[in-house]
Amino acid sequence: MTNDAKATETTDGFHLVIDALKLNDIHTIFGLVGIPITDLARLAQAEGMRFIGFRHEQHAGNAAAISGFMTQKPGICLTVSAPGFLNGLTALANATTNCFPMILISG
Repeated sequence: MTNDAKATETTDGFHLVIDALKLNDIHTIFGLVGIPITDLARLAQAEGMRFIGFRHEQHAGNAAAISGFMTQKPGICLTVSAPGFLNGLTALANATTNCFPMILISG
């Protein structure tokens, strides 16, 4: 195997996340992008996934929870770390209490 062939076979964490979501028939991400996760959102859109942006992480999380309830597939909420994660955590707690499938991904 040549070095060129090895280079084309490598991947990164962003593509692994996107591939895992697509393999599980998830095509929509709700969130609020910031520096740690901007590339993930951009690459997801480039791969054909729909990104729905919000002005607050809790609203994005609530939308992901409701999407999970309606589709019975995990709703995906994408936030930045620290305060963004904590804002999304409120929606995740609500989804967990109500048994709505939801995944919170934070940078």
